[in-house]
Amino acid sequence: MADSIQNASDGELLRMVEQLKTALAENPAHYPSISAGIRTELDTLGDLYRDKLAAHKAAQAAAKAAVTDKDIVKRKIRALMRNVRNINKATGVDEAKMKMLGIPALANNAPAKATVPVGAVDTSERLRHTISWKDLEADSKKRPRGSMGAEIWIKIGDPAPGDEKHCRFLTLNASAPYIAEHDPADAGKTAHYMLRWRLRDGSVTAWGETISATITG
Repeated sequence: MADSIQNASDGELLRMVEQLKTALAENPAHYPSISAGIRTELDTLGDLYRDKLAAHKAAQAAAKAAVTDKDIVKRKIRALMRNVRNINKATGVDEAKMKMLGIPALANNAPAKATVPVGAVDTSERLRHTISWKDLEADSKKRPRGSMGAEIWIKIGDPAPGDEKHCRFLTLNASAPYIAEHDPADAGKTAHYMLRWRLRDGSVTAWGETISATITG
């Protein structure tokens, strides 16, 4: 529990309110200076706070889902634009006409070897997976030059995913390892992780091999 009201998280503060309400209701004689008006105000504000907290969590979940949906479309638009650029370049469209398209040229810092991440999962801790990765073509754990980091997508439960449409986006992480926390309800299930590099120009590489691990209960 937090060491002060000021440092309490939302959940901790709500639990404090409930404990306070219970103590005042069950033992009013112990606290004779606390008026009925104060207890009523505490009830009202406690209920209001619970409702506002629930609304806040729902809004956060909706915002996260909206960002994920937006990013999926964004990746498709970028891929289509790159395809248009590459087709024109391959068919000999001159530079002046290419510039009219308004599509930037490839960045100079694109990775020399944009391969795929190879991942591994440490399952030694309860309800926690420690995910590490490195580039397929590199001996070190550094990501490829020109990349932002590794996208990690997850699907819990069998069968293993065929593609990212069966997963949810977990994180974009710049350096390994990444620690994935799991709910107790998922103990004993298999978590499947799909990894790929995201590059600085917004493009992504192919997927690495899906890695699967049991969630230790």
